[in-house]
Amino acid sequence: MADDREGSGGDISASELDELTHAELLMLYQDSAVSVRFARERQWKLVGAALLLFTAIVAIPELVDISPFGAKGLVFAGFLIGASAIYVLVVYQVWQNAELRRMQTIGGRFSNIFAQLGGHNAAREGKLHGYIILFFMIAAIGLGNTLVVLLLSRFYL
Repeated sequence: MADDREGSGGDISASELDELTHAELLMLYQDSAVSVRFARERQWKLVGAALLLFTAIVAIPELVDISPFGAKGLVFAGFLIGASAIYVLVVYQVWQNAELRRMQTIGGRFSNIFAQLGGHNAAREGKLHGYIILFFMIAAIGLGNTLVVLLLSRFYL
């Protein structure tokens, strides 16, 4: 059975780090993992907040009499909210990628099994999924902004 593992590259080699360095790297790895989760959570909350603000912008003319100039101002505010939200989404994505690179570098210092599980394919797949989700987040904000323009156009046209 041991011969089967050797032939298939199944040998497990421990990390060559001393205990203190290993503990330090493990702490840094866990800190990066928490940062990635935090950034992802913030991205979703940002999308939700932007969509709620778009809803409020559309509701204002329904509740209060508004001039055509005021309606155009609300459309402009919607564009500012959308552009700001997209910018912050991209900043969070860049931060996540930096933390993922850091995790990959640290993971390479641990055992060979750890490095195999978190190897280049897993990192590449994770980044691809992150960018796909980012695309849909940006699309949701863009769609919300489009709805703001369409629903407010009757107040200034």
